[in-house]
Amino acid sequence: MIEVENLAKYYGSVKAVDGISFSVGKGEIVGVLGPNGAGKTTMLRVLAGYFPQTSGVVRILERDNTSEGLEIKREIGYLPENNPIYETMEVTEYLSFLWDIRRPAEPDRKDKRLKEIMDSCNLGSVAGKDIGELSKGFRQRVGLAAAILHDPAILLLDEPTSGLDPIQAREVRELIGGFKTQKTILLSTHILPEVHAICDRVLIIHKGKLAADKPLEQLDTSEEYLITAGFERNIAGGQDLFAAFDGVLAVEGPEAEPGAGQYSWRIRAAQDIRGRIFECAASKKLPLIELRMEKKSLEEIFHELTK
Repeated sequence: MIEVENLAKYYGSVKAVDGISFSVGKGEIVGVLGPNGAGKTTMLRVLAGYFPQTSGVVRILERDNTSEGLEIKREIGYLPENNPIYETMEVTEYLSFLWDIRRPAEPDRKDKRLKEIMDSCNLGSVAGKDIGELSKGFRQRVGLAAAILHDPAILLLDEPTSGLDPIQAREVRELIGGFKTQKTILLSTHILPEVHAICDRVLIIHKGKLAADKPLEQLDTSEEYLITAGFERNIAGGQDLFAAFDGVLAVEGPEAEPGAGQYSWRIRAAQDIRGRIFECAASKKLPLIELRMEKKSLEEIFHELTK
């Protein structure tokens, strides 16, 4: 569906996208992660035909974007981060206007398609309201409705839940997830739980380059785990004591003596030291108030790849 080879984009002498290559298959939802300024938005704008690449090849639906750009745009739904919509128009008026632009030769389908979109995006309660009067959550729904109105094969979504409250963000994520069997989706986001909730795969971009391209379950191939223990008070010499445990890669703990003490260990999966931690606490008659073991999170992986 989407094939990108050695894509580069310059702004003057600044290289915003630097030799990125990847492909996205039919029905995939792929998350695009990266710090601010990494090149995510620039890449999506090139794919959407907003402006041309400086070099490299982009093929969408087996069409080259430099020679068949108009045909490609007919099959893409694009929701930019700033969601440009006509605020003085009513919701149905705006979507009707877009249909007349997108599908002028298909007036007979218009009413049926508008109803389908209004229903799927849950816009019925605001159909007659001016877009400028809507909450940001509903405005994002209108933006999504506009992006899918012409029934494109591919959706490019740039920060679709940015600035929404948790309830609105969840509703928009559920809406996007509902397109999974129908569309191929490339989704730029800063929200890591969003990737877990929606995406099959993740592209991590850093300084214009592709730092990772893997399915979520394969992103972390490390066997490292993090163990965290909290004690009622600090342990004199605790950091040195705990570092001596077999299998410990690193240990962090409080330096000051007063107050509660929390320690963290990096270990290999085969070296579960929770039993030894408990025994140590019992021998010192020190109440253990927290003890947990967890695999490296997506946030930690993201930080390591982009630090």
